[in-house]
Amino acid sequence: MQNSVVSCPKCGSTNIYKNGHDKYGNQQYFCKDCKRTFRLVHSKKHKLFSFPYPKCPVCGKTMQIHKIKKAFVKFRCRSCHTRDEIPTNLPQFVPLPFDSFKFFRFPIFIVLKAFVLYFKAVSLRSIRDSLNIKVSHVAIYKWILKLSCFFSILVPVDAFKVHGDETVVLFKSKKYYVWFLVEHDSNLIVAWHVSKYRDMGQVKILLEKFFGNNEREIELITDGLGAYGAVKILYKNINHIVVRLGQNNQCESKFSLFQDFVRAKRGFKNIDNLPMYVNSFCVVRNLLKLNNNDIARVICVLLSSITTS
Repeated sequence: MQNSVVSCPKCGSTNIYKNGHDKYGNQQYFCKDCKRTFRLVHSKKHKLFSFPYPKCPVCGKTMQIHKIKKAFVKFRCRSCHTRDEIPTNLPQFVPLPFDSFKFFRFPIFIVLKAFVLYFKAVSLRSIRDSLNIKVSHVAIYKWILKLSCFFSILVPVDAFKVHGDETVVLFKSKKYYVWFLVEHDSNLIVAWHVSKYRDMGQVKILLEKFFGNNEREIELITDGLGAYGAVKILYKNINHIVVRLGQNNQCESKFSLFQDFVRAKRGFKNIDNLPMYVNSFCVVRNLLKLNNNDIARVICVLLSSITTS
């Protein structure tokens, strides 16, 4: 539209010039006679992308699109001019039924990808670099802690032969024991337990987590630890088989992966988070085993379990 045909709606003057755009992209005009700024169109601009626009990390306001590139979109805050980037190849945002995720700046797909990579023994800074978004490793660490309480391991209903073993985790020169039960045929972790002691009471807790309310006849394979003597005393439906130390390969292979995870994280900052780490490790390792180490399929399974819960 030319300036010669545009008139000021207040004084009728045509002595005007273009004066930028508003936040919705509508053309603004300035009248030189009455010093009034106005616009002829008042429509709101539609969002170009389906994912939520990020919040400014400085002032907390929603950022606006600054530039659109081939692989990412640049956002800028109108107040403090802080800039951020978001990849354009993200899936459509999935609304979640609970409020625990409403404070995430990024789509849940990105958060779940960081969650899976973390329990594949990838460092936080390596995860940050692989996500191709502007986020700190501390924020990723908080994602992990928040997600670790939402998932539980899937126990096969036909698990009749399991392997049991324990390993030691050191924290400030104190020993903590992690117990696993691993199914013989599928090599899936079916139960876990974390304790400060290695006695019969801990074996009883581990088996109760596996059985639940359905006691069935199973075959339990362990090494020569004396604490497993509680099996013959407390359970008549368990056939306990003792193998030589170092021959319980089903459980020991899982513990080697868990020890690699602990070494990659250089220990734990808070021992109270150890049960959450162990539970999430079991969930991710089982899903990777069931989905042939396909991370994308694992993320879809986790996402479906969240949205249907």
